[in-house]
Amino acid sequence: MLVIVIVAAFAVPQILSYIRMYRLGVGGRNVATALQRARYLATSNNTLAGVLVAELQRVEIEQYDPLGKTPPQNMGAFQLPGGVTFASDAPKQIAFDGRGVITPIPKESPTIRLNGVDGYYLFVTVSPTGQVTVSEAKRDDRT
Repeated sequence: MLVIVIVAAFAVPQILSYIRMYRLGVGGRNVATALQRARYLATSNNTLAGVLVAELQRVEIEQYDPLGKTPPQNMGAFQLPGGVTFASDAPKQIAFDGRGVITPIPKESPTIRLNGVDGYYLFVTVSPTGQVTVSEAKRDDRT
């Protein structure tokens, strides 16, 4: 019985850490999927579409009127998993034109940092041509 208690004492924290990193990874993939969906909407309809970080844990996919006469159409939204939030300096909006290119064209690739629990984080990066990559989860040793 004592052996089981000792093994559990070592295993439970590792399992909890894995679950937190898994949630962070899911959040990163969800953000990447939303960006890819917005790019798809823009290219398939030859219009403008993008993502809007509405809150610390909520993302909305919007399609815009190229002439600016009507408000953006909400094409979907999602919540990040519990314990995962956008960094305060993350871009609040990324839009794509009908060619699938970020508009306006940035000087650098927009990078969205997602923060998890216990100092874990990852980056979702969008190249100016619209390619989306998700980094591995890392731990900030300063926390």
